[in-house]
Amino acid sequence: MKFLISVSPKKVACFLGLWVLFFAVAGCIVQVLRYGFNYQERWIHLFNLDREINYPSWYSSLTLLFCGILLNIIAAVKQKEDDLFFRHWKVLGCLFVLFSLDEILSLHEILIINDLRKALNLGGLFYFIWVIPGAIFVAVIGLSYIKFLKHLPRQTRNLFLLAASIYVGGALGMEMICGYYADAVGQRNLIYGLLASVEEILEMIGAIIFIYALLSYIGSHRENIDLRFKIVDRQDR
Repeated sequence: MKFLISVSPKKVACFLGLWVLFFAVAGCIVQVLRYGFNYQERWIHLFNLDREINYPSWYSSLTLLFCGILLNIIAAVKQKEDDLFFRHWKVLGCLFVLFSLDEILSLHEILIINDLRKALNLGGLFYFIWVIPGAIFVAVIGLSYIKFLKHLPRQTRNLFLLAASIYVGGALGMEMICGYYADAVGQRNLIYGLLASVEEILEMIGAIIFIYALLSYIGSHRENIDLRFKIVDRQDR
């Protein structure tokens, strides 16, 4: 039995884009309600972009997981074709699954060690100390993927770079700006809340562009991908 699923990269991107627009508007309204009108009802936590275990974080986690699934599908195809870069696709797939878990559990916050920050006399842009190992990680991955990027079609490469720039700009760049503001003014105010919201919105936009790039790449190299399901009766084993 074969199931043929037809997917339009543009329609998927537009659909996800509408959700991002909704979460962006809702997230900003939440911050205004919290700090502008001192509205503290519990339900607003569900749309706070600067919190975990709520609707925006689940959305982000699922989109990153979708990226991981698409990357692993490509990796499986590349491995069968003995492609030189199939391991690069595989590693990216695994990384995005980890990013998906981090979006829900905020595992990177384990690296926020206040005593270490004080010992190193760090503040300002490095107030959230995890950005230092995060920047090193991004640099290592970027350097190790230069050849991989060069072998990609130009459109795919440009989309990958655009998605990475926006996502990393949000995850690291805006986090550093938020850290600078938090160190100078504090975190419990409207400006910080809006800055943190922009950070999450940029990450969401970067993920959408990456999904579009992956779907377009699959579509340009494969007419379709067949999903085959085989049901085996235990008595037949």
